[in-house]
Amino acid sequence: MKPFLRASDRARLAPVGWASEPAGVWAGRQVEVVFDPRQHQIVMVRDEPGDTTRTALAGEGFRRLAVDGQQEMWMRDRTGAAEQANGRVVGNHAPARAQQLEGRSL
Repeated sequence: MKPFLRASDRARLAPVGWASEPAGVWAGRQVEVVFDPRQHQIVMVRDEPGDTTRTALAGEGFRRLAVDGQQEMWMRDRTGAAEQANGRVVGNHAPARAQQLEGRSL
């Protein structure tokens, strides 16, 4: 499940282990962002962020989840970011290693 925005005027519970934080006005109404703080990092960019900011966020592993014309919400998966920082490859995307066999010939 990915983070989401919801109206803050409704008293709803977040999924177990998730948090809800005020996110200000979004598309003319007060909202909050609901996310798992152990798994997600959230960045709210106010006003027009510009290509430089978007490129920097994307380069750090963030992806844009929501846009309302004046602001954007970006999210990064903490697990993926940590593995990327450590140079680890996730899944079956590891490059095949060449086998080198040495031994005596007959």
